[in-house]
Amino acid sequence: MQPIETKLLTLLKTIEGNGSFATSGVKNFTLPGLHIEGVGEIGFPLNAVQAKEIINVSKKAPFGKGSQTITDTTVRSAWEIDADQLSFHHDAWAGFIKEIIADIKVGLGIEEGEVTASLYKLLLYETDDFFLPHKDSEKEPGMFGTLVIGLPGSHTGGALHIRFDGREEIVDFSPATSLYKMPFVAFFADCDHEIKPVTSGYRICLVYNLVYASGSKKVESPQFMSPTKDMAALLAKLADSIEHQPKVVLLDHQYTPANFSGANLKHHDKPRAEAMLAAADKAGYFGRLGLVPHYQMGEMEGGGYNDYCYNSRNRRGRYEEPEEESGTMGEVYDTHTSIKHWADDKGPGLGTIFLDEEDLITDIEIGTDDPLEKQEEGYTGNAGMTIQYWYHYGAVILWPKSKHLALLSAAAVPVKLEWLYYYLQNWENEELHSQDYAKQLLLDFQGIKLDENWKESWDFTAAAAVLSKLKDEKFLLNNCADLLVTVFDKITIKAWADLLQQYRPGIFTPIFEKAADIDDVSVVNHLLNILKYIEELNDVALDGFLSDQIHNIPLHIIKVQLSDLGKSYGNDDDETRKAVIMSILEKVLSFSKHYEHDETWIKNTLEVITKSLPRKYVNRILAGILLSRESQNRVLANALHSICVREVSARAAAMPTPPPNWTRDVPTSSKYNREIWEILRPFLDSPTERVFEYRKNESYRQQMESAIRNVTIDLRMETIQKGSPYTLKLTKTQAAYERSFKKWQEDVELLEELNKWERGGEE
Repeated sequence: MQPIETKLLTLLKTIEGNGSFATSGVKNFTLPGLHIEGVGEIGFPLNAVQAKEIINVSKKAPFGKGSQTITDTTVRSAWEIDADQLSFHHDAWAGFIKEIIADIKVGLGIEEGEVTASLYKLLLYETDDFFLPHKDSEKEPGMFGTLVIGLPGSHTGGALHIRFDGREEIVDFSPATSLYKMPFVAFFADCDHEIKPVTSGYRICLVYNLVYASGSKKVESPQFMSPTKDMAALLAKLADSIEHQPKVVLLDHQYTPANFSGANLKHHDKPRAEAMLAAADKAGYFGRLGLVPHYQMGEMEGGGYNDYCYNSRNRRGRYEEPEEESGTMGEVYDTHTSIKHWADDKGPGLGTIFLDEEDLITDIEIGTDDPLEKQEEGYTGNAGMTIQYWYHYGAVILWPKSKHLALLSAAAVPVKLEWLYYYLQNWENEELHSQDYAKQLLLDFQGIKLDENWKESWDFTAAAAVLSKLKDEKFLLNNCADLLVTVFDKITIKAWADLLQQYRPGIFTPIFEKAADIDDVSVVNHLLNILKYIEELNDVALDGFLSDQIHNIPLHIIKVQLSDLGKSYGNDDDETRKAVIMSILEKVLSFSKHYEHDETWIKNTLEVITKSLPRKYVNRILAGILLSRESQNRVLANALHSICVREVSARAAAMPTPPPNWTRDVPTSSKYNREIWEILRPFLDSPTERVFEYRKNESYRQQMESAIRNVTIDLRMETIQKGSPYTLKLTKTQAAYERSFKKWQEDVELLEELNKWERGGEE
């Protein structure tokens, strides 16, 4: 480590404790059986009627100012009910409070002594209610903090901001309380805190005083302002040496990926991580919690194979009690260290990053303690047994904001998209340079290729949202037009509509044309869905663009092979593709109302739709759409109906007949296994023989079975398991005729349905 890094680590080690100034969580809903004097039992989630009943028996919440208690709605606007007006009639409520207290003790780092919660108030915040920054006074002996439990009630806003020793925690009850959950937060009494304005609905909560047992030592919140300032100064000096990789400060403990979060940090790790994150913020760094896996693979010494079935694809397997003691790591063949599993409570990370030793700030000799995961493999060929170790160290990852763009440019696409959303959420934050950095990320996306393994999950809606915010036509056309084509269907319909409304719609015409030219049914379907959404918006400013795009529908759909229903695994149609094609044609028929008097448009559109007419396309797609539509008065639909009737009539007129004898043709696709087909040729040519028995060893029978399965032929196979060797029995069938006859019956029935459609559904 550099001398600066050594000093940084030394300062960090001076911070001890295992708690934070605030802790929060979410519990499953427990019915409190809450009764309010003058109202009765309250049902949850809270509705507007009961909220107004509660307000009728409440008083405006005051606040303390020195020795005075003041009511001033410019400082605090909320409704309150005192504890003596509240009662709980559900036996489970007391146990629920004990559960929360147990969690609070861990989160606040209270290792000894008894903590109780004393009910203080019920608070109700309606729209526009708030409470400016303040500290809670100690309202009874032994009180050291406050517990707030959110009760289910749909609302937005009203986030609680808690500040202490240069740090801040933000707890928002609104997502949890509207989903039948019960969030809670506890914090020390000397913390500044405020309630931001409620923007809709009702925020209802119970407030408890947290009290420590009499006679015990005083409980205090963890302070480390001085070390934080000194660490921030050291980080400022370190910034110039950070170029291509972030710095990683390892914490003392290992954590499983499933249980890793800021709330679950152990012992000294919690205050040290908080101090380091606070120092990073002061020094102009990004700071994030992350998990650093260290992997080792090498020779196994001692022990024996322990019946562990190892699956190399997902490192999960079946473990049984070992027959012998497990082995240990001998010679190490492979090792690597990386950053994974970023905690998301502070914002996005940088994705997976492989680390070198100089990237780590630690006095831990990694890979020498006990691993969290240990897996053994049996002998493979001439190689000996191997063993694999996985360590998972908690860490604080740091990088200067001045180097952020350089680091982010090397990150994977999903990581950049996370940051794009982050900048959108913090658009006006000048310290984050959100607008400039979002713009730079859009430039980084130039020339992007959609990775087949990821493209289905990528969502570029943020890119469109950023462009909508920027309202910079020159920047869009010069730098983002190709990107919008490439990710056309990775942007939501609404985001496209918003984008069109923020610019001159005509500038997007070439983008829509190029997107349709990609020859992808999903992209074309997305394009038509955008037009449908715009049509329903009824925005006059978009009328010209919409009309031009509908006029171009024949060009938009000409590239995609509408009649190709694709193949999924096996021989069935690709149901997803089929559904998309039906969706395209449904919208084309719907849009035809705009051009039903334009003979050229109808002709061009009809030619594209019907340029290829295989049976499945006509019967399952075209006829299916027509028969499902209520309206039969569109010119395009009527023309399409006529073509379907013509095609189905031609097939229905030719009733198939059974073959005159039992002669069967040798399949034309039988160029492989010629010796098999030469054996079968006399049997297949015979007009009278129906059965052929092939008594051979299994390998010969399997070869014949494989040859028959790989072609289409009217033969049924059966193995007669008598004698030795067994006999493969082949029987001629009329399967081809039966299939043809079934299709003909379907065509006859479909023709009748189409004729009913023409007659308006009359018998």
